Amino acid sequence: METTVTSKGQLTLPQPIRQALGIDAGTVLEVELGAEGSIVLRKKATPGFFDQFVGLRARHAPFASGDEARDELRLAEPARDPYGSAPARKSPAAKSSKRR
Repeated sequence: METTVTSKGQLTLPQPIRQALGIDAGTVLEVELGAEGSIVLRKKATPGFFDQFVGLRARHAPFASGDEARDELRLAEPARDPYGSAPARKSPAAKSSKRR
């Protein structure tokens, strides 16, 4: 497939390529100079809903993504028995009665 660069430096990606990669208007592409004069275009990853909602994509976030945070939190959880039951927790009412 071929495409032509316009006088403004723009080019049109052929429709089969846009469809295969899910590229729509406004999609951000990363551009790199490849080996032997080639150009490498990569569809930039966009944060998922969880990342945007919780704000884990902040500059100094402890995790790079919501998936990474979930995986780390799972590793930090205490082991559960094979039937999936968790240790019993005290109810908030029991805690408040001790304060009085």
